[in-house]
Amino acid sequence: MIAAIEERAHRILVQSPGAVVNYRLRRDVLRQAPDAHELHDARKKLQTSATIQAVRAAQWADGSWGAFHSKATKRKQPIPTTEIGVERALALGLDASHGVLEQAAAYIVDVMEGRRSFPDHQERNDRWQTGMRLFLAATLARMQPANPLLATDRALWHTIAQRTFQSGTYRAEDEIAAHRELTGATVKESYLVLNGRYQLTLLGSQPGLLSTKLENALLQWLWARPAGIGYLGIPLSEPPPDQPGEVDRWLASLELLARSFPGWVQVAQPAIDWLWAQQNAARLWDFGPRPASIANLPLSDSWRRKDQRVFDWSTRVLTLLRSYSDPVASAVQSVCKETLNEH
Repeated sequence: MIAAIEERAHRILVQSPGAVVNYRLRRDVLRQAPDAHELHDARKKLQTSATIQAVRAAQWADGSWGAFHSKATKRKQPIPTTEIGVERALALGLDASHGVLEQAAAYIVDVMEGRRSFPDHQERNDRWQTGMRLFLAATLARMQPANPLLATDRALWHTIAQRTFQSGTYRAEDEIAAHRELTGATVKESYLVLNGRYQLTLLGSQPGLLSTKLENALLQWLWARPAGIGYLGIPLSEPPPDQPGEVDRWLASLELLARSFPGWVQVAQPAIDWLWAQQNAARLWDFGPRPASIANLPLSDSWRRKDQRVFDWSTRVLTLLRSYSDPVASAVQSVCKETLNEH
């Protein structure tokens, strides 16, 4: 499978894709070494990308993009929130060492440590303080997962997860009781339920934080949920509708699981099979016009040429397929070695 993935990546690269696609394919699909000449050159060329320049231009002097979480603002700006600014920068291949994300991380740290105020309108309910802290911590964890400032937040949500799944499966009453004691928040059917993208991002930002038993229980529950992951709102256990926005949210859900929980490969085989079946005649992927969400697409500077659109969708799919294939291949190799040792 890895050979087929890399062959498709090379087929795109010989067609001179844009700077972001070129870099993402080399880093995330071909897994070229950090000191490889080709990857080094591709990273330098990122600065020529109009999409990256737009992210930088929209960033405020304080390192934010204005509002943090809420899009309910009268300001008309290309990137509506700091959350989306960070997500967009990461999707375009930037990492924590890039100036855009260094400034964003510093801003979030300032808010978490009280040197700046949280910019959004404060809700008048018992969830707000917990939710605000969660939004900040999860966004920081995307850039600086080892930041010591996250330890307390991560420990809190780990404890909530342990108590919620203490029976071996998800129990809403156990989750409600955990919040009653630990946060004081009314959590039932709210964005604080553990299927939320922020909770999952934070819990998955430290390798090995969850026990195998807890991770598997969490993944089985998420996979069976009709509404999938909170804020993405699409079921994981069945193919998405044939609409760009639905496919975008479905892919984003799988991408979150892939970067957060190694055990996702145990539940994702049907999704992976479906993705392979969606190849076009050129053995690439095209799920149509750009979705309304700007976080993950486009990667190329323009979709006026249809091949650029194909390259962008294909880069996302190939990255996901590679994330799935590496641990599966390692597991197969381990089984083979054990079998040889037995004989």
